[in-house]
Amino acid sequence: MKRDKVQTEPRFIRYFPIQVSRGEILRLLGAGEQKTQLRKDTERIIQEAERLSRELIKPRGVYRILKGADLEKLGPLQGKELAGLGLCTIGAELEARVKELMATGHEPEGYVLDAVGSVAAEATADAINAKICHWAAAHGLVATPRFSPGYGDWSLEEQRVIFRLLPAGQIGMSLNPSCMMIPRKSVSFAVSFNKEASADRPKNPCQRCGLENCPFRRK
Repeated sequence: MKRDKVQTEPRFIRYFPIQVSRGEILRLLGAGEQKTQLRKDTERIIQEAERLSRELIKPRGVYRILKGADLEKLGPLQGKELAGLGLCTIGAELEARVKELMATGHEPEGYVLDAVGSVAAEATADAINAKICHWAAAHGLVATPRFSPGYGDWSLEEQRVIFRLLPAGQIGMSLNPSCMMIPRKSVSFAVSFNKEASADRPKNPCQRCGLENCPFRRK
């Protein structure tokens, strides 16, 4: 693929449907593989949090495919010919409701709603990542699983580079002095790409994506 044909302009995705997994909510709450029926009060709290989340979550994100020269200041992407960067958030409304619940003596409700928000943020990142994976598939590339600053040996401070390369403000995101994202239920990530032999290329582009558990994955 010729590098001059790469589309490097940011692509925005706003207010799209996401799938918030009940299993992931239970995992974050410490229930793991729930084998027994939940207590009625616990089930009621979870159901209410799920209902509230549908009103409060406003998924939006932006991604961009970058060429090698743009990646020089991103440690794990140095030397890569191409990479994808993504930023996404579910907005600040759910976070504000969690704070309100915690401040008014409704800690269990706030804790559960916060867990729902965390699952929703990851689902939002999966949706943005799926767009990158399908871009890669259309260009004869295989996308690696996404990875984020602050994990492994990728410095959290390099969030600043990502926020310079992507128009975070246009989706309501910013960084605080400690490089933590605002709103809190947000995700920044990168993917790199590997070349694939055209003879081995499956017809289904999802079979060439590293995101095995993506809810948008085609069987």
